[in-house]
Amino acid sequence: MSILTPRFQRESFASGAHLRVVNWHNTPHSGQATLRADLAWYAQRYDPVLPEDLDRLFETGQWGRSRPGFIPAFYDGYLNNATVAAPVCAELGITAWFFPPTGFLSVEPPEQVAYADANDIVLMDEERSQPSVAMSWDDLEVISRDHVVAAHTANHAQARHIVTAEDVEREVLVPARRITEVTG
Repeated sequence: MSILTPRFQRESFASGAHLRVVNWHNTPHSGQATLRADLAWYAQRYDPVLPEDLDRLFETGQWGRSRPGFIPAFYDGYLNNATVAAPVCAELGITAWFFPPTGFLSVEPPEQVAYADANDIVLMDEERSQPSVAMSWDDLEVISRDHVVAAHTANHAQARHIVTAEDVEREVLVPARRITEVTG
């Protein structure tokens, strides 16, 4: 922890106001039972965290939770994040965080496998023959009703490749604006 972290934040973390951020990417149907068991384990021990919880902690040092926090994070905009992960989270009463690369959501289904391969979005063999592998903008809008949604660049770009103002506009700002338009 940085010495620049305000004292009340250090004290809050020391008293148990800390987070577990657990990342998932692809959540195939074949792994649904494992995902459910993993999420249930976390839900029994930790409180799902919302953006307002983080805002309160960093602004006031008040955690407002009786247990440590948990952020289940789902990356890369896979269709199965919408058809497997979001329903499992709903079943368990968990608010999750979804981070899709917005370019993937705009690719027509016949081109999605090629896009995934070209943009370091790893597909499982069972997905390659499916008609669609990316969630749609409609799927994202539905997810946003119960979960937190944030941009994960436009094209799954690595931070080291986002260097110019044009890169920032294309990969960071445009995706954030588009997600805001879709999710409100």
